[in-house]
Amino acid sequence: MNASAPRHILTEENAIDYLRAEGRLPLAAPAEARFLAGGVSNVVLYIRRLDDPTLDFVLKQASPQLRVPQPWFCSVERIWREVAVLRLCERLLYDAPAPNEQASERLGTSTASRRSIHLPRLLFEDRDNYAFAMTAAPLGHSTWKQRLLDGDADVEIADACGRLLGRLHATTWLDSSVAAELDDRQFFDDLRLDPYYRQVARVHSSLAPIMERLVASVWDHRRSLVHGDFSPKNLLVWPDGLMLIDCEVGHYGDPAFDLGFFLTHLVLKSLTFVERWHDYFRLPQRFWASYAEVVSPAIGATEWQDLERLAQWNLAGCMLARIDGKSRVEYLRTPDEIRKLAIDLLQTPATTWRETCERLEATSRLLRDAM
Repeated sequence: MNASAPRHILTEENAIDYLRAEGRLPLAAPAEARFLAGGVSNVVLYIRRLDDPTLDFVLKQASPQLRVPQPWFCSVERIWREVAVLRLCERLLYDAPAPNEQASERLGTSTASRRSIHLPRLLFEDRDNYAFAMTAAPLGHSTWKQRLLDGDADVEIADACGRLLGRLHATTWLDSSVAAELDDRQFFDDLRLDPYYRQVARVHSSLAPIMERLVASVWDHRRSLVHGDFSPKNLLVWPDGLMLIDCEVGHYGDPAFDLGFFLTHLVLKSLTFVERWHDYFRLPQRFWASYAEVVSPAIGATEWQDLERLAQWNLAGCMLARIDGKSRVEYLRTPDEIRKLAIDLLQTPATTWRETCERLEATSRLLRDAM
């Protein structure tokens, strides 16, 4: 069948009937469906079991057109990439020990933090409808993005994120089997490189040569599993836990993109809530320290130095992309000043995280002085 045409388009109104007809929900079980907002590329429905909340789950279906102001399309086949990456991440997080990790200390139960780390478990797939179901985070969870925007700058979450991303990268570093399994990067190109980096080149023609080199760097520097959408909106948090979701652009590629992409979110919030700069900027600093603690010993000094340098370049590219790309941040108070900083970081790249921090601190002082 046509890959752009699921047999049934799922909605809040028809999801329960669909699940009963497919034998995925008992006929006698009372249930309701609720649309989950926040993403732009899928229909995501929370299925609440009114008889037993422990059986709640999430139903997800790929959409061919993304919900953004500018035209943006991607094949619905990407949902099967998400399923493949979820299965791989389950093995990495729950089965395989990370480099330099004690046998008794798996990531999900690490004593480094009281916050445990989880992934959704796959429940079923519907190939005709480009949909699948997975376990849900506990009731009462929220996205880390919402907590950050609400003023909650919890460094423990940043620490857990560093350990999580570090494990995904370190355990797949130069892994030929993962490279073969996740070789296709078309969805990553469609949903990240083109709407982010190439769109910046289209908006800022003077930066086109730089952005072309950045795209080439990301394409050529293949080292590990890359989540591709590791961001606060895809991290669900509750008092003692954290769950990573949305793996549809996962692939074997350049881990520097994950670093630049994630750090961008924390840096932009630090520069937005600049009156609380010292609270918010602890987050990217703690994340970086935790990530480095996991990854640096596992890959060696030369590879680490290269990764650190490329991460700074991707941070600059992602910062500008969130202002002038197709997926723009909605909460910035001072976009012109941040745009200027991002362009400066692209034209004169930092080579270390410490150097980047110094330049971010200088901009934060200017913004605070202007308040």
